[in-house]
Amino acid sequence: MPICFMLGLVALILAGLNVVVMRSSVVGALAEITQATDRIADGDVKSEVPHLRRHDEIGHLARAVQHFRDAVARVFELEELELGTAQARDAAMTERDRFNDKYQAKKWQLSAAINSMPQGLIMLDGKAAVVAMNANYRRIYNLPETMQAGSTLEEILQHRVKSGLFSGDVAKYVAAVRERIAKREPAANEISLNDGRTIKIYERPMDGGGWVSVQEDVTEQRQRERILERMERFLATIIENVTEGIIAKDARNQRYVFVNKAAEKMIGMSRGEIIGKTARELFSAEAAELIERRDQQLLAQKQQLEPIIDTIDNPTRGRRVISARRVQIGGAGEESHMFVTMVEDRTEKMVAAA
Repeated sequence: MPICFMLGLVALILAGLNVVVMRSSVVGALAEITQATDRIADGDVKSEVPHLRRHDEIGHLARAVQHFRDAVARVFELEELELGTAQARDAAMTERDRFNDKYQAKKWQLSAAINSMPQGLIMLDGKAAVVAMNANYRRIYNLPETMQAGSTLEEILQHRVKSGLFSGDVAKYVAAVRERIAKREPAANEISLNDGRTIKIYERPMDGGGWVSVQEDVTEQRQRERILERMERFLATIIENVTEGIIAKDARNQRYVFVNKAAEKMIGMSRGEIIGKTARELFSAEAAELIERRDQQLLAQKQQLEPIIDTIDNPTRGRRVISARRVQIGGAGEESHMFVTMVEDRTEKMVAAA
């Protein structure tokens, strides 16, 4: 309790005593007021002060005590208000710090995830301003570190123009991107840079009207694909033009999956009539049984490097003498398990030798 209020209370009580000492009829009232004063001093600011309606000195004293009680109550209110405000402030600051820690942690995790991507990534808002950009995106287009969030797509393209990595119309390109952002249309395409690199671009709309693009340098991949395509054409040319028949079968069901031109001629059917069929659907029962037995021998031995000579009744060309070598491709548990038979028709040679 503040000292000034206590001193004031004592002064009031002494003043009251000077009055009532000559009036024994008011001793009881004075005792009641004194008890009320003690309760207020102990912190009971809700305690009622008696004799407020009297018009004598006792009434004056009671009203003075009431004023004192109200002042003490106000002090308590102020103290509680200050304490509550401080607690609320501390709680708010603690909550702010907690959310800030979470924000910083999420921001760090997002930044780490974006920058660890092998692809380049750029996020734009609805006006084509950069929201985020990772290091690999800058590396793909040789962008300086100054190109960060807050830059615009137009500034990036202008830099690419200066470095020779963009030769299109910047304004039209940006307008097309903004149109895709507005329409929320995903897109995927490839571009060729002036330095010979090929970039694969995937674009997707983001919630809130933004746009994200993942870009990957696929130059080496496309080069390997072109080499593979050339090799496939090369091998196909050789296989189609050798004099030996080449026949490929699926080892799981022994259906024909490929025959070359020479095999078509030897069998006497087009590949359209052969592919997808089994030997039993193309040859006589005797010939099919022999072919299946040879196939099973291959599957048991894995490889058959030495040719086997058999005589087979061909449904279109009659009785033929053939030499066949079979090679298994892949393991028994593989989905693409196949084997290849290389066939040579020796009928004419055998007749000539006889």
